[in-house]
Amino acid sequence: MNTAFLKSFQTLSEIYDNKAFSSIALNKTLTFCKKQDKALITKIVYGVLDNDIKLEYIVSKYTKKFPKGDVLLFLKIGTYCLLELSMPVYAVVNDVAELSKTSGDKYVVGFVNATLKNISKTIDSFCDYPAEETERLSVVYSYPLWAVKKLIKDYGFETAEKIVSYRTERGSVVRFTKEYDTLTIENKFGCKATRTPFEDAFLVSGSLGEPNADWTVQSLASMAIARICAEKLQNGKFLDCCAAPGGKSVYVKQLCPDSDVVSCDVHPHRVELIKSYASRMNAVVDARLLDMTVFNSEFERHFDTVLCDAPCSGFGVVDSRPDIKLFRESKDISELMKLQYSLLTNCCKYVKAGGYLIYSTCTVFDNENGQNIRRFLKEHDDFALDSISLPQFPPVDGKPYYQFLAYKDGMQGFYVAVLKRTE
Repeated sequence: MNTAFLKSFQTLSEIYDNKAFSSIALNKTLTFCKKQDKALITKIVYGVLDNDIKLEYIVSKYTKKFPKGDVLLFLKIGTYCLLELSMPVYAVVNDVAELSKTSGDKYVVGFVNATLKNISKTIDSFCDYPAEETERLSVVYSYPLWAVKKLIKDYGFETAEKIVSYRTERGSVVRFTKEYDTLTIENKFGCKATRTPFEDAFLVSGSLGEPNADWTVQSLASMAIARICAEKLQNGKFLDCCAAPGGKSVYVKQLCPDSDVVSCDVHPHRVELIKSYASRMNAVVDARLLDMTVFNSEFERHFDTVLCDAPCSGFGVVDSRPDIKLFRESKDISELMKLQYSLLTNCCKYVKAGGYLIYSTCTVFDNENGQNIRRFLKEHDDFALDSISLPQFPPVDGKPYYQFLAYKDGMQGFYVAVLKRTE
């Protein structure tokens, strides 16, 4: 049996059946895999998740009775490989049929084998997608229909299509604490490196090994938020309200060495993640277990800059977390908005007069972003929008708020708004 197919199936089962985070489930699998299998397993797992809606739609066109459970997953894996990977048709059909023997049902093996053979005959020219435009976007780009409708409402059809169709280049953004250039990185680590707008960050294709004090994986969007915070903070007192795993807190401390950084989270294990991250990066951060929706008198008007990087639907980071598209539902948004606004209205109390409240999310929906800020400003006349300083991104620099979109900004979809306490 093809080991890569088996490991991919087992990983995907863990994600589909137990709602495991895709990155955690995949990393766990790769730890125990042979080097030669890792690339294919990664492609299959992320590829099936990212194309889930499209794969189900295609399978439905080749089956009279829509399959479920493991049978459907066998067909998703096979269809993805036929559709997207340069693998011989016979190899895909045979390997997935062999994989389906794990079901212990001869009928399943025959059904999977016959269905994949039928799919392989016309998959290269398949175009039987929905005629209605919104449904077509949902199926072709494997984006939940409710989310597509929300994007069209927020941005219009043309921009919504750009958002759902964009696929980022595979690789990791790595931030270095020492001065490096692309040639040094490639020679030192044996990985291809490409410059980013930030001088201390590079897009790296390949593995650098275990992170240490010299480097860490951190998205450009996360770095952008930290830089915006640091520019407002200078060397004052900084509060990161939803800080785990600690990337922004640590970067702010490194950008502003004389600052006092307090990093909070509501879950004990996540506070430990902050401590571990800060320790590895040799950064002094005060990590605390606190519910930031509950008022803490110790913090009242104590901080020069407060970051409220609120929990959100995550639709700005579906490139690295495709499982978000599987499990988020429209009804989740209203509950998230309640939490986000609760955090905003509590954490604003911790900002000094003349200090800054910075609100950010990793989503692209206006409900969770601009709508929250407009409501906040309407109900808090002691705060006003202030300017963003991010010269590496001219479209952002000088604005009071900005929605990063991957297709035009080259980074994950983040939102940020800067508010100043006026009294």
